[in-house]
Amino acid sequence: MKAEWSKYLKSIGIKGPFLKRVEEVLDFYQQVYPNQIQDIFVTEYLGNDGNREYESLWLFSETFAMEAKQFLKEKDDYDSVSLRQQVEYWTIKKTEYDFHKASTKSRMMLKFELLSGVGGTLKASQGNCDYLKAIFSKHIIPNAIECPVTAQQNGRRRRTVNKDTL
Repeated sequence: MKAEWSKYLKSIGIKGPFLKRVEEVLDFYQQVYPNQIQDIFVTEYLGNDGNREYESLWLFSETFAMEAKQFLKEKDDYDSVSLRQQVEYWTIKKTEYDFHKASTKSRMMLKFELLSGVGGTLKASQGNCDYLKAIFSKHIIPNAIECPVTAQQNGRRRRTVNKDTL
């Protein structure tokens, strides 16, 4: 595991047996996409008791987004999808986060949908918001498709997304 990933995981409270589980997931995806994984992200939120609740582990390469769903609760529920020029819609909801520096009150949720109809939801609290912003900037925005006007000019039809269903 890359040192930067270990540092990130520790910063959000992943250690001990949880860290071992992350290594198992990374090993699987490294076998599928050798030497391609660039970034990781853990979807999490603060529960009513103030403790972090971890959901999915996301991995990103230049081309793919990979998700290990409920990676700490269920075994081996993995998928992958191409992101390359496929992001058709995204939305961000944030609280107490100025997109510069997260605080202990910061919360952020990113939802995106691809042309294939597949999408994802990534959640972050506190300092993890800064990591989610980095994922958004590096992997979602560069893969957003062109605007509808340009697409029409180029003879392509854009599918309409009902953002209320995301």
